[in-house]
Amino acid sequence: MVQIHRKIEERHLTAASLHDAHIERLSRWFTRAHREADLRPRFISAVADLLGVRSAGITLLSSQQAEAAVISSDALAAAAQDLEFTLGEGPVHEATSTSELVVAAADSLPHRWLHYSPAVLELGLRSLAVAPLGPPAVCFGALAVFDLPAPEHGQSLAAPLLRVADALTHAVLLTDDCVRQLTEDGEIAEDLLSEADHRDVVYQAVGMIAAQCPCTVDDALALLKARAFAQDEQVGTIARQIVAKQLRLDYP
Repeated sequence: MVQIHRKIEERHLTAASLHDAHIERLSRWFTRAHREADLRPRFISAVADLLGVRSAGITLLSSQQAEAAVISSDALAAAAQDLEFTLGEGPVHEATSTSELVVAAADSLPHRWLHYSPAVLELGLRSLAVAPLGPPAVCFGALAVFDLPAPEHGQSLAAPLLRVADALTHAVLLTDDCVRQLTEDGEIAEDLLSEADHRDVVYQAVGMIAAQCPCTVDDALALLKARAFAQDEQVGTIARQIVAKQLRLDYP
């Protein structure tokens, strides 16, 4: 019983630390002159700050264990997530399929995944770690962090990463309110889930491909990813071209 209460205490303290870090970032943003030129701080960036990493991202899965949405702290995290979405392999796939922590430090990352490793190294990332999200035996996503504070010794981040993943699971993602942010006029603005990219344009493009080819939705998604891989582009970039009717994949 004591251990259970200690675990709950640790979870709430970690969640409070995330909120405090986010409030601090928001306060600095509100007080800066010309803040209209700056992007509003995102809650996921507070996760990166708390863990002392360069970037962070969350991937959420559907009930069919397919990628449903991603949340990214910056363009670098988004690019790394897009690579994994395109290639169908990487640390999030591994962490969500095994429900175990995945760490790829500087010495192991280049050899860890056949296609993902060289691609993510080209982004300038040298180490990463991923923790599954969800209660025991139910994995509904993963928290990934990139460029660890001690890239040669990634395991040193394991305990704090697991604590943050647990706090996000139980004190943020599994609550009705999620994380609430206040706008300048005091109205409730958005929560963590509102930061998510549901890849709407990707699935709109998939529907168009399926109708044009014709083929199944799964095959259409595979065609879209293959085209992105062949052109060394992000899936979203190719999807936007298809939706804008600048590109068709129904070859004669």
